[in-house]
Amino acid sequence: MYVPDALQRMNDAAVTKARTRVKEGHVQCDHCDNMADYCIPVYNPADSVRDVEGAYHVENLCPKCYDDGYWMEELFNCANCGEIFIVNHSWDVVGVMLEDGMYCQACAADQIEPSHVALDICFDLRRGNTKRFIRMNAMPGKREIWSGEFSEWGDFPGYTSLDAVADDIEEACVREGVDMAYPLVTHGYQFSVVLGVYA
Repeated sequence: MYVPDALQRMNDAAVTKARTRVKEGHVQCDHCDNMADYCIPVYNPADSVRDVEGAYHVENLCPKCYDDGYWMEELFNCANCGEIFIVNHSWDVVGVMLEDGMYCQACAADQIEPSHVALDICFDLRRGNTKRFIRMNAMPGKREIWSGEFSEWGDFPGYTSLDAVADDIEEACVREGVDMAYPLVTHGYQFSVVLGVYA
């Protein structure tokens, strides 16, 4: 079952306190019975575009587990800023995979370009192609022009046709005078996604 993010984070003071406890030898490794030598903050990559600050949690690691690297299996280093982030929150993927690697959402926002609404976004949607939609909670500095929840399940109460999605996106963008936009997947659920178009 999907559990929404409560947005409770460890602020800088809490991370510093956790690191101090590790340095003083009071913390066991999160992955074995040895004492931890490392305390590494891990962030949620979606926080960077929704004004949420602080670490999602910390990884307390002994030297052996740190070197083994298996603690990174569900984490990633952002290809731009180098911070460590979670990939998923429940079944929602919150990291952004671009051609050259995985990014936090703020760094991904700096890497992507807008697409033409009619010639690219809606053209692709009407052919069943959603590759232009990038998983980001929002596009910093841009406003949402259209949003809708989509599922391929026939009994879903929202959008079940990509043609209908394309029609409504095109209508909203014409109404707002928008030719170029950023198509996003702003949230992922178990059986549906929320799509958004920003400009």
